[in-house]
Amino acid sequence: MKRGVKYIVFLGAGFTYMVLLIEAIRAAVAWWQGELAQPGWGDIALIALLPLLAWIWWRYISPFGRADCAKCLPPSEPEARP
Repeated sequence: MKRGVKYIVFLGAGFTYMVLLIEAIRAAVAWWQGELAQPGWGDIALIALLPLLAWIWWRYISPFGRADCAKCLPPSEPEARP
């Protein structure tokens, strides 16, 4: 796959993911506050997908879920000077 096409695909997937995450949070908050008296199938699907979307965010996007994140590692010990 060419680099430009791969970039467009990743950009589209990232945008779709973020829209799904935001809409799932919106539906969950509306359900929690009692604003969804009769949730539709779309709302039910978004609420059901929320744990998966949150896990993907925590594991792959958030700096707290990445083991190789240099910003999250404790500071290294300074070397002893002779």
